Amino acid sequence: MADIQLRQFFQEWYQTELGARVLEKEAHLLEKLTTDSVGYYMLIQSPLLDLHLKNTLIRTQLQIAPAVELGAPGNTIVAEANELPIESDGVDIHILHHTLDLSKRPHDDLREATRTLLPSGKLIIIGFNPWSFWGIRRLISKRKGAPWSAGFIGSKRLEDWLKVAGLSLESVEFCFYRPPINNPKWFRRWRYCDKLLQPTKLPLGGIYVMTATKQTRALVTKKARWRRAPVRVT
Repeated sequence: MADIQLRQFFQEWYQTELGARVLEKEAHLLEKLTTDSVGYYMLIQSPLLDLHLKNTLIRTQLQIAPAVELGAPGNTIVAEANELPIESDGVDIHILHHTLDLSKRPHDDLREATRTLLPSGKLIIIGFNPWSFWGIRRLISKRKGAPWSAGFIGSKRLEDWLKVAGLSLESVEFCFYRPPINNPKWFRRWRYCDKLLQPTKLPLGGIYVMTATKQTRALVTKKARWRRAPVRVT
């Protein structure tokens, strides 16, 4: 279960200048990935109280939180990420918004999220990239507060976890190649990093958005083996 204090750090960080810009970009990417999706249920795990997506055809969005929090929306389910009160094979889209970065047991949380997905259901993971300016900033910081106290799981490492969990990687997109500067003036001055590196799709952006689908096992009908009856010659 994610630490409650760490969740509060993130909720406060998303209200800063840098955090607000990050959330705006992340929400835009999530909208793009889910706009054409249809279905009944979408599960969203996030340090935020409410990460509601507007442009989606999914009928019901449910938020997952590890504890009762003041200001949480009515569609919030209180549960541990590795023990969700959700039936298996019933969710169309499951979003892990920095929850693996905050988790003490990310492997278990990933397996549990996979369990809830329908066959061919979609899992969307947003995480911090350690191989970036953001990762360097985390190394030189005291790792107090958000987002530097998060886990920063590498995308390649996460790809291996997806295979073990029975998921097929569909796409990975990186953003925020510029340094994590909270000063708006200097943050704008470094925007050329995004303009130069974004088209290259190099895995050096501070944040990645990974999409995977749950693999389905094809049923192969075995042909019946007919045994010839022994012929007796008299």
